Amino acid sequence: MKATKTEIIRLAQLVREDLASGHLSKNARQAVEVLADYQNAAIELLDLALEKATKEDKSLLDALGFLLGQSLEALRFDIESGYRTALELAECVRERLVTASKTATVGPSTLLFLINCFGSAKLDIGEELCGVVEHLLEQAGKANADNFNPADLAGPFGFVAELVQEAGGDPFALHSALAESSEGMPDEHRGVLATALLFSGEAAAAEASVGWLLDPAAAVRRALADALVDAARQGKVTPSMLRRMLAMRNWLPQDSRAGLDAAIATARRKGVPPAQWDDVELRQLTCTGVDGSGAIGVLAHCRNKRKNVLGSLVLKHGFGVRDGWAREGMKAKEIEETFLEASLMDQFAIRPEFIRTAVGHFLAIGHQTGLMPPFGLLRFLEVVGVHSTQPELLSATALLETIQDGCVITANQFDQLLAKGSELVDDYAFLDSWFEVGDGVDVVLTGSRATRKKREALILERVIEPRRVWWAQAAGWAAYILNQAEIGEGWQVFYAAALAMVQKRPLHEISLMKWVAEQTVMASETRQIAA
Repeated sequence: MKATKTEIIRLAQLVREDLASGHLSKNARQAVEVLADYQNAAIELLDLALEKATKEDKSLLDALGFLLGQSLEALRFDIESGYRTALELAECVRERLVTASKTATVGPSTLLFLINCFGSAKLDIGEELCGVVEHLLEQAGKANADNFNPADLAGPFGFVAELVQEAGGDPFALHSALAESSEGMPDEHRGVLATALLFSGEAAAAEASVGWLLDPAAAVRRALADALVDAARQGKVTPSMLRRMLAMRNWLPQDSRAGLDAAIATARRKGVPPAQWDDVELRQLTCTGVDGSGAIGVLAHCRNKRKNVLGSLVLKHGFGVRDGWAREGMKAKEIEETFLEASLMDQFAIRPEFIRTAVGHFLAIGHQTGLMPPFGLLRFLEVVGVHSTQPELLSATALLETIQDGCVITANQFDQLLAKGSELVDDYAFLDSWFEVGDGVDVVLTGSRATRKKREALILERVIEPRRVWWAQAAGWAAYILNQAEIGEGWQVFYAAALAMVQKRPLHEISLMKWVAEQTVMASETRQIAA
């Protein structure tokens, strides 16, 4: 069911109240939750935003932009799940924005704002929209030629000192804001922006500039690395910058390390020592189970220099490190509420060693997929006191070997554990999301008149079997998390399922995978009814 124009405006007005207060709270969350119950409304939100832009209703436009970003993020999730219809819908949004840029009915700033919604959703804007952004920036450069140098990309974002002040002097917050705002800019422009920050004379801006070492484009990474060599020669690389450069060095692809190595060597020759890592007090560290999309969420509460710090991390199978951030100076009550909300899903206490192992694995996945980790990952590692994390891919077999308790499971126990998968459903809520989605499922099930058992068998054979390695990883990481948490013996069932998949046991002998097939059929039926 589609949301009506009236309903979308009502939800946007809820968000507008939050935006006016400067704090996103229950109003915005309620609006996002209600919107999620409808078919994806990205097109409708964009059309309304373009309409309101012509009427100069900025506060409502901002609210619609927020909801558009949320809808685009939902599209990204569906794209990652394998839905071609989501790909087509995202392309429709891109085409509408390209068309709007040609009609000149809305101003450049509005178009850039709406295009930046792709950045907040971490969804690729595509080549044609990149061209639109470049054209808009050229126009801005010509219109303001008397006031600033068009090559200085700091100009469109305001003075660097003002940006630093708005970010509270936090280099990670500054980088996050500018990286999102510069989404879609040509690579050359992003490189110029990072270099401008590096040599701006503002300490926080220079600290933020090293975040572009993790830019998706190799050209940007190399341009900044070359600039860092010059900065090191001039004594502009600080100890904390050097520490972060060293920490990130192996996160970069091989083709982007030479320039950074030169910058590090130059800073060391100039006598710059890497800053010491802060001593932190880790008060609480939890993670979710592995959800059906392969995502693992981590929450951390730390004390650093007498301040509370809340950190968050998202890791995702098949992609890499999806998100990472840390916020300093939060009140204890706010952190308690965050953990309380998180507890509505499964949350398991883990040790810092889990972070080192898991982040190393997902960084290595990022090397395979081409997904660069966020700069915020480094901030998260700093606040939890994990000083060195290197990419290291763990196969399901290697991961299971780290669970030493698994060695004592006998052959008889192993067969019994394989039969207990469906018994875990009441104990672990994350299993509710263990089902397959995407066009592959629709091809197998749409129009099928076979019995439910036959359809489940077809899902096992045609959908889950080709993704055996993926599911072995999911079950293996679930076992690893539960074993680390040291609560109960549920980890053994996940361990047995993962090992059986590694050993090429038939999937119908693994009750956990039969559960996934059952859930897949039920989810498909529910989706067809909703459509």
